[in-house]
Amino acid sequence: MGFGDRVRGIGGAVGSAASAGRSAVGRQVAAGRDGLASGDWARSALGALPVPDSPTAVTWEYSLGVLIARHPRIPSATAKLLRPLDGLGAVRFGPDDVGFDGENVPWEKVTGLRLHDAFAVMTTEGLDAEVDRVREVLPPVPGRKWVVSKVVEAAATVVLASLEQAAEQRLDTVEVACEITYKGLLGRQKKVQASLFATALLAQRPEVARSLVATAQAHGVPVTPAPPAKEDATARTAALRARTD
Repeated sequence: MGFGDRVRGIGGAVGSAASAGRSAVGRQVAAGRDGLASGDWARSALGALPVPDSPTAVTWEYSLGVLIARHPRIPSATAKLLRPLDGLGAVRFGPDDVGFDGENVPWEKVTGLRLHDAFAVMTTEGLDAEVDRVREVLPPVPGRKWVVSKVVEAAATVVLASLEQAAEQRLDTVEVACEITYKGLLGRQKKVQASLFATALLAQRPEVARSLVATAQAHGVPVTPAPPAKEDATARTAALRARTD
């Protein structure tokens, strides 16, 4: 299966699962995995993730770069060359700071943690953007094209795993804390928005998402739902299906 087919396949699974029941979600996940038979390494790595306390007194951190570096075919010497990927798709929080995708903010500057529905980020456009960012930062190491293919594989595996996690409910009701608001220079309000991988990781590992929220609340940071989107879930689903049909 080619790169474009993989992206379209994941988009179709997300679009269908957004309004489907448990059995239909299972079929969509199975269909997506047909093109990701070699993604078992990513599922295994995700299953081995440590569970942080709620709240956590130590820093918890994971990223798409860390996941890729754990592929069994990547030697340790090559893994060191992949360090530019460490900030991509990253989730980090602990006693001192919180951040997504390599942009970390001290808790004393954070003004809020905002919930969003996971489906809003998990689209074909989101997966495209994730891969484009990898191409921008990845150095010209041997096997660069292969590494990019593993990024697609890993990101798609996490998205499919989060769909499976959400099989009991509509995906657009799965809210995760994936936006940080904070005070920037001159007191200006700024924000950090999690990428597709970071959002899917939080949706797939609810215990990590709960720890993030509990840690924020322990630092006196309010956790609030996002304002209603102008475009409802039905319209988003229809648009995604139109692109992937």
